[in-house]
Amino acid sequence: MSYSGDIFTPISTDEPLAIFPRVQHPLPIPSGVTGPNGSPLSAIPTNNFYTNLLLESQTGPSFVLPYSVWWAKDPQANFFGLAVSHTRASQRVFGPDPNSDPAKFFLNPIGIMSVVLGATGFNNETMRMELDSPDTFSVNVKISNGATQLLAPLAQGMGFVTARYTSAIPLISSLVGFRSVENVVSLRAGIKKYKLSLFDETTWIMYVTGAPENLTFSLSDNNHLLANCTVSDVVFQVAYCPDASLEYIFDDTAGIYPVGVSLDGSTSGGQSATYSLNYQIMGSSNSGSGLIYALPHHVESFDDQTRSRVSNLRVSSLTKGDMVGVVANSLVMVETELPTQIQFLPWSTLGASTSNLNADNIKLIESIAEREVEQNITGQTNLDSMYFSGKGLDKFAFILLTIHDIIGNRDLALRALDKLKMAFEVFTTNQQIHPLAYDTAWKGIVSTAGLNGDSGQDFGNSYYNDHHFHYGYFIHAAAIIAHVDSAIGDNTWLAHHRQWVNNLLRDVANPSSYDVHFPVSRSFNWYHGHSWAKGLFMSGDGKDQESSSEDYHFAYGMKLWGQVVGDGAMVARGNLMLSIMRRSFNKYVLYTDDNTVEPSQFIKNRVNGITFENKLDYSTYFGLNTEYIHGIHMIPITPVSSFIRSPLFVQQEWDSKLASIADGLDSGWKGILKLNQALYKPDASVAFFADEGFKDNWLDGGMSRTWSLAYSLAVGSN
Repeated sequence: MSYSGDIFTPISTDEPLAIFPRVQHPLPIPSGVTGPNGSPLSAIPTNNFYTNLLLESQTGPSFVLPYSVWWAKDPQANFFGLAVSHTRASQRVFGPDPNSDPAKFFLNPIGIMSVVLGATGFNNETMRMELDSPDTFSVNVKISNGATQLLAPLAQGMGFVTARYTSAIPLISSLVGFRSVENVVSLRAGIKKYKLSLFDETTWIMYVTGAPENLTFSLSDNNHLLANCTVSDVVFQVAYCPDASLEYIFDDTAGIYPVGVSLDGSTSGGQSATYSLNYQIMGSSNSGSGLIYALPHHVESFDDQTRSRVSNLRVSSLTKGDMVGVVANSLVMVETELPTQIQFLPWSTLGASTSNLNADNIKLIESIAEREVEQNITGQTNLDSMYFSGKGLDKFAFILLTIHDIIGNRDLALRALDKLKMAFEVFTTNQQIHPLAYDTAWKGIVSTAGLNGDSGQDFGNSYYNDHHFHYGYFIHAAAIIAHVDSAIGDNTWLAHHRQWVNNLLRDVANPSSYDVHFPVSRSFNWYHGHSWAKGLFMSGDGKDQESSSEDYHFAYGMKLWGQVVGDGAMVARGNLMLSIMRRSFNKYVLYTDDNTVEPSQFIKNRVNGITFENKLDYSTYFGLNTEYIHGIHMIPITPVSSFIRSPLFVQQEWDSKLASIADGLDSGWKGILKLNQALYKPDASVAFFADEGFKDNWLDGGMSRTWSLAYSLAVGSN
């Protein structure tokens, strides 16, 4: 489907379907959270870098790269305000044995208050924190005590941590401690510069814009730097400076700060796609631009204009290698290798063709399909979990696709189609064990399983965990049903179910702020280059995700759904997301020998396990078995898997981690590992799934032998 133009057009702006009853979420939005200038709230992102500021005591860290910030409330040491930290690569903690190679995890220490932006009068009793304009990439934090106020706009990638003071006597603190404070010659009229040298041998630069001429600072002790007067409408900016020779970059960009970020994207005929992060700025600087930090996957895809603004400034990110300082007000990225050629049928970078399957191949697949179609679909899909229900539906959808598009057995396909439609209808009529509801507080479609006490039910779906995993299976299955129904059915299924599927899509991946019923891009983070799975749960290490493959399965299903409904923007958006994930996952999640982004002490794990904002943990939430840790980054194996997981990576992972354990497994993980092997050695997968001694317990609940054998044969026929 060829499409040119804006890829972020709304899917719909209609009210969510009435089939989803309206509920008020048991977790309330804190008081003092508003839209811009105190206006009513729009939909709040739930899986974002600042979620900790909305939960419990609201003092958890917000990882606004390259910094972490949090609401400091430490009465013993007199630290009140917005705490700021930046951790260097040398501070990373590897464990559990720090000398192991590979280490099982690495993390960054949290709670190091390098700088605290505060004011006299801030205290535990009367100080309060409020948030306004919570958006996809930014939020404003207001800390106040009566008329004394500090407003800090946070935006991903911001070069400085900025606070605008009103009616305040600024008090700048440091838990690390000030070794020295140097008042540096002013950059220009109206801006003051200070060099803060800390006891940990780090240097921070502080700029004060709009300050009165008589403003001075004095150290009351090694931890507190106090202003001599009350200020209003004065902007303080602090930044970690890794090298004195790079100070000029901060000098050139100080005075400008972002107050919001917009996302734009377009494609021209589907051959390439461009997306940009555009920073809405306030203030002025010597260069006319601000400072933005970019991640490695951004830098690799910069357009020429953005590349020309890259500086020599490098700082450590938390888990994604070194960040690059860009003197600009926007980042523009171009993806030129879109997976436009990947459709419903088997595909591989090795080549794939279903037409090369011989008659014996077809006969064997057909005999297996006939048995699997007769399984109890309802029993495998009407479960007390949207996740496992979705996996079951998608399993049978892949069987249907194989029967119709590869085997070509119309009668068997019709039987499978009818059974799958009936199983799907349980959900579109909201008759499943735990129905879905529309939450009017946080604005999303949630399972009712966890709304009455246990927030962890169904992996936390009710609290916005894993929606892209869960709903991605439904969306992909729906695309296959519509695809086959248009060919051999009555071609009415799509018209009757389009809005239901679109509602799930809007919940996870609403592309436009014009759709006010859902937050924009709940799961996929266009800055990080992948999704975050954690929703409304406090986490000291920030958001996380343990399955890269279910992340890109959502985007793949969205792309196919866009094709069957004729939404070219949706198809282009899915293709772009897949291209970005290919780039980001092969830097941050899937490790070949030549990976230079992640620590050398970690890449021999081959996969990172769980990706947190603040740590990487070679594990899963459900166990430490090697097959779990690697397999969760494989499921499900689909035509898009090979686009992300290169033959080189799959072979290196297999040889170093999986070859020694695969044959000894006697569970569904065995089937997952063996089907994944088809991405570099398809003949081995064919031999496994075609073997007469094959046991069904080697299939995961979301797998069928029908699809596994058909895929392996198709990608191995070249």
